[in-house]
Amino acid sequence: MLLPIPALAPIFPYLDVAPLQWGPFTLHPFGILVALAIFTGMWFVQRRGEELGLDPLRVAELVTVTVIAIFVGSHLFEILAYQPARVLEDPLILLRIWDGIASFGGLLGLLAAAVWFHVRGRLSFLTSTDILMWGGVHAWILGRLGCSVAHDHPGLFTDSWFSVRWPVNHPDQALNVHGLPGRHDLGLLEFLYTFIMLGILYLTHRRWGWRPGFTTGVVFVSYAPVRFGMDFLRAVDRRYLSLTPAQYGSLAMLAAGLFLLWRYSRTDVIPHEAATSETSADAT
Repeated sequence: MLLPIPALAPIFPYLDVAPLQWGPFTLHPFGILVALAIFTGMWFVQRRGEELGLDPLRVAELVTVTVIAIFVGSHLFEILAYQPARVLEDPLILLRIWDGIASFGGLLGLLAAAVWFHVRGRLSFLTSTDILMWGGVHAWILGRLGCSVAHDHPGLFTDSWFSVRWPVNHPDQALNVHGLPGRHDLGLLEFLYTFIMLGILYLTHRRWGWRPGFTTGVVFVSYAPVRFGMDFLRAVDRRYLSLTPAQYGSLAMLAAGLFLLWRYSRTDVIPHEAATSETSADAT
């Protein structure tokens, strides 16, 4: 006689980290982790630029412009793509860049900064995106850890063991009509997957030589399909023809990444130790 196999309980606890009070200031864990993510990304971008022989002052300027562009782009994308009704109610919402952010908007801001540097003749577009993506993946770990702590990307309730034990007294339990024990926390899932992305990044760059566009292609191809699938787990999100704005962005990202890797395979590869002279010429 076969005995019934009990369902596994969700393995991830619900982390509820209280804000830190520092005099008159309240420091939220999400804000602290995002700030650490920014500085981490800046450090890795600068270091990658040095490895490729780029002018440190140009890279520092690129980083500064990109940080601003990421915040502006992430806010505008969040409002225009996900909450357009708020613009009609209060047009000034577009100026309050702290009131709502979306990661794909940050990517658009990053690309805009790379275009601006290319047009100004400071750095080529693909060299800029490559070093920014290199730093961005490292920063993404802390950024998505912040999302995990804030639980700002809640997904569907589930009986999967690979989920978060959602508190029974949480207001969102009103959506849990089937009384399921867990919930997909998409910020946490992306946080865990970023370690896999980081491994892919280091393995591919150790195995193959670098050429402008290679890093961007690897990041795009490794991230886009996973993000596309994860968005189906979102509980409540604005959709257009059954897909979220981020899913359309993922499709574009995947196409661009595949093109960059195809382009890479059709050109001469630069050994890592020879990259300095190439990027120096590429930046002029």
